[in-house]
Amino acid sequence: MTFQNTAPDRRAELKARYRQAILDAADALIRERGKPQFSVDELAERADVSRRTVFNHFASLDDVIMTTCTRMLSATVDEFRAATASSPAGDGSSEGLFDEIATALRNIDLPPVVAYLAGILTAEGENGRSQHGISDVFTRTTEQFSTEMAARTNAIDEFEVAILLSSVMNGIAVVSGHWLARTGGALDAVSRTVWNELLDRLIVTIRTGYAPSH
Repeated sequence: MTFQNTAPDRRAELKARYRQAILDAADALIRERGKPQFSVDELAERADVSRRTVFNHFASLDDVIMTTCTRMLSATVDEFRAATASSPAGDGSSEGLFDEIATALRNIDLPPVVAYLAGILTAEGENGRSQHGISDVFTRTTEQFSTEMAARTNAIDEFEVAILLSSVMNGIAVVSGHWLARTGGALDAVSRTVWNELLDRLIVTIRTGYAPSH
């Protein structure tokens, strides 16, 4: 009779549970207070873990906040995945892949996510303040996007896909900054028109770099 050692699985499950509890607690505190203004001790108490456990999973409080922001954006990655999966794969070229990405970006609702992230990452005060910006959050998700899109083509390699996605994600971060400056992060019809205009300009600008030679 063979007995499987389940201890590693249980440890992994416990680690995942603690990590999830910490992130859920951070998200709850941010939403309650409107800003990421809380201490490690407050976070640990809300997550029902020790201070040491927090640092076993995250390098700093800032890391917790950035991971919470990234998790928020990851929901958009799921939306992006659904948008690309529902459309037929193109010819596998850089141009075709970029067209798929552009279509998906036009079909997902990024302004609320950007407004939420801006509220967190521009928090005043020292406790829990993140020194990063929206561009850092988008950069953290680039790998997820790259993995999704690399599976859509055999014509270009993962390196080229990563470059394309980096260009897009950096561009979205720039769009976000200009959109916030012009609208203050409002979510009305006017601000969404501004977002769409900026997004269209981004797509046109990047597409010129992937246009077929004539």
